[in-house]
Amino acid sequence: MFSNFKERFMTALAPDLPPLPSSERSDHHHRRFGNQQMPDKFPYARPPFLQLLTVDELRASADHNVRPIIVPRDINLLPWGTGYAECVNSGKSEWNEDQGAFCRRVLSDPEHKHPDLPYTYFGIFDGHAGYGAALAASHQFHHILHETLVDCIELLLPRDTEGGENGRLNPTFPHPIYFQRRVSKDELIIGALESAFFSMDSLIAQDSNRYRDAGGCTACVSLFIDGKMYVANAGDSRAVLCQRRANAPAEPKNDSVIEPDPLEATCYPVPFSADHTPETERERLLNVARLKPHLMANQYVAMEYAKRPHIKDMGQRILCRQGTMKGWTYKTLTRDDLRMPVVNGEGKRSRLLGTLGVSRGFGDHELLAINTGIQIKPFLTPHPDVRQRDLTQVVSIPDEHNQDGDYGVLVMATDGLWDVSENEAVSRTVFQTLSKYPTEKHRYTMVAQELVARARGKINDSGHWRLADSKAAATVDDISVIVIPVYQYYQEHIEWTQNYTRDLEKRRRQAQANMAQEAQEVSVLNGGVMAEEAHVEEEEEEDGEVVVLEAKAQIQTEPQAQPHAEAEEALVVEISAPVEQAPQQQATSTAGEEFT
Repeated sequence: MFSNFKERFMTALAPDLPPLPSSERSDHHHRRFGNQQMPDKFPYARPPFLQLLTVDELRASADHNVRPIIVPRDINLLPWGTGYAECVNSGKSEWNEDQGAFCRRVLSDPEHKHPDLPYTYFGIFDGHAGYGAALAASHQFHHILHETLVDCIELLLPRDTEGGENGRLNPTFPHPIYFQRRVSKDELIIGALESAFFSMDSLIAQDSNRYRDAGGCTACVSLFIDGKMYVANAGDSRAVLCQRRANAPAEPKNDSVIEPDPLEATCYPVPFSADHTPETERERLLNVARLKPHLMANQYVAMEYAKRPHIKDMGQRILCRQGTMKGWTYKTLTRDDLRMPVVNGEGKRSRLLGTLGVSRGFGDHELLAINTGIQIKPFLTPHPDVRQRDLTQVVSIPDEHNQDGDYGVLVMATDGLWDVSENEAVSRTVFQTLSKYPTEKHRYTMVAQELVARARGKINDSGHWRLADSKAAATVDDISVIVIPVYQYYQEHIEWTQNYTRDLEKRRRQAQANMAQEAQEVSVLNGGVMAEEAHVEEEEEEDGEVVVLEAKAQIQTEPQAQPHAEAEEALVVEISAPVEQAPQQQATSTAGEEFT
């Protein structure tokens, strides 16, 4: 009762704020099973590290008129001082359908034979047709990813191969003999990411029978593990590594020439993902339609035309290409060519089956094409593109103080940023903002906030959002940005490497001590075998000369004693005497045998 009263009170004070999502509402997100409405799997919320703990704060973050920029209250919740900022759309959807997530975990050997391997994951998900898929991915994807990494934990954990193959650490890892190919760690981690994407999509499909339609979402995630950075992307969210060259030596200024901004001239972006839209994946989508024509149900055509065919052109030749064709060819226009193409439109306006503007991601299992009602999912795939960078190979000169520029600052954002911002402009904004806050701990949060503010723009008197530096329209979509200082992770990796080296040396010493103890135990266990050394010396005087005889014998006493005859055969006698004294040698030998 109190909650109902509070909601009515808040609506009266701020009528433009949306009511909170509820499983009792019957909007377009709900599906019915029999006469019962199906609930959400997860209640709507913003990322936990934003700490929007009250209902009022959650509703205020979704104010479409103000579009407040939300940043974490406690920047220590995100590792390495990572920055995050977001703002809601201008009315495109009721709630912010973007989601962000991060996770820090450790891969541990159950038998404790290898050192632990820590890793850090960041994810950003852009939902469409509802917030369910993005919310589910933010809650569950990191658990799935951890399981896929655990599956190959024996090959991922650091291993001491000293005394093994070549007596050195093998970065490729020795594999069982039945492997036909040597598989590197990079391939294992990339495979874990790819497998996690497919598993996440399958989980959303399984939940469709118990929970309401989750819609779909794009996914862009980064994984920092073993001194490397991996970025996996499916959809039109994007990851860009912003880098900066070290400042060149200052040259004499020429007042007659306008010098370019040195900061702007040295900044450059490195794309770490590719957008997956019907336009960029036209070839793959047309090939799927060509190989499986039943998916089009005689409603679409798997062709691309140089110009849109019209009924008045029937019987005439028209330039076209099909499937994976790179070039163009002529064909005679027929009535079948008048059907809607599988991919129509260009650029950001391209649509799959005239409905969806992305071609990869999670969910959309129940999405139907407009007008035809054909399922779109068979054309979609959760398969990500994965790119990686070995941070141990980066060359950075400490005296230049350009660690952020050499290692780069990774910007992960939904298409709300990239629709109105070029990669180069984002890179410049990153380093311009960092130069304003050279030592502050929250400097990366300020970068994220500045990127969101520029993409959101300002509202004019007509109620339209415009970019601050031009009259162009600002984005009307949700905006979410993560700014990751890669060098901060590399420092953490160096510290882990040093601890790992000490731990490895400790393990080696412990192993040697164990081996020595085992050898001692084996010696004690074999106590029935004893060694005895006998020295026999005898002096004899003959013809004024002294002959020294030494006899060394090792008699081995076993649990079952040997006969006396065998002991005599085991005796070895060495005699030092002149050759001409052969009779003495024979006598001495006889004396030695009698001594025994």
